[in-house]
Amino acid sequence: MYFRASYVTGSCVIGTYDTDSRAASIGARAISRLGLIAGMMVYCYSPPLRAMEETLVVTIDQARIIKVPPETQTLIVGSASIADLTLLKHGATMIVTGKGFGETNFIALDGDGSPLLQSLIRVVGGKNALLVQRGLDRQSYSCAPQCLPTAKLGDDLKYFGEISGQVKDHNAQATGLQ
Repeated sequence: MYFRASYVTGSCVIGTYDTDSRAASIGARAISRLGLIAGMMVYCYSPPLRAMEETLVVTIDQARIIKVPPETQTLIVGSASIADLTLLKHGATMIVTGKGFGETNFIALDGDGSPLLQSLIRVVGGKNALLVQRGLDRQSYSCAPQCLPTAKLGDDLKYFGEISGQVKDHNAQATGLQ
């Protein structure tokens, strides 16, 4: 008998050869199947790698409730200047708070330190923001429902300091901690 065997990886044919050996043809198919099975096992038994496909989007200065696996004991965030994570004591829930613009990751670990979940966090600006650019200086306004000054990352230092100072003074007066 005369066979034409092909080595296939995914959907790409790597090479072909002609053989008179039925055993060589069976061996080529077995190798292709083993490669496919090995790839599927790596994908199926790597939940942290599969979880990286999802990106959590959080608005800056806002919090979001996220479910985590019930066995979660520890949360690790890549950059605490971008997002803050808080694991709630009751239930499999964490709070993600957007602290700065950008992207970071987080990892949830069980009591033995094994990874349970891994994902990206992207912190974005709010939809009600107005940015005024004057040369190199930038000023931010929150427009919900009318535009009022607000201090945001990226504002020029003088403007940011003035608005932050007003917010601190206002909070001190409201709490009686002057």
